[in-house]
Amino acid sequence: MPDNKPAMITGLVDDWKLQSAEVKGKLKLKYLPVDFDFGQIEQYERYLSMSGDEQKAFVGRMSNVEYEFWNSLETARALYVHPLDRQDGSITEAKIARHPGLYK
Repeated sequence: MPDNKPAMITGLVDDWKLQSAEVKGKLKLKYLPVDFDFGQIEQYERYLSMSGDEQKAFVGRMSNVEYEFWNSLETARALYVHPLDRQDGSITEAKIARHPGLYK
């Protein structure tokens, strides 16, 4: 069955997928939260690099709607698994180098 979508729309979707994959890898996120703004990546990086206490202070002044986004961003980071760790489960040199305490 042929794809009848206009080429422009297909191109935009492909660009978005590529951009979102790059951002997820850069920020170490499992998914992009709803309302993710690609123009705010530096702010998201700063937030994710804060200590737990700093994050609490940052979100403490927010409305529930704003807090939901930042909580979702933290959750996406917590659920992230490095691509090398998602392979078939075999123990590789790269895994041993990244997690020496686990493979004694």
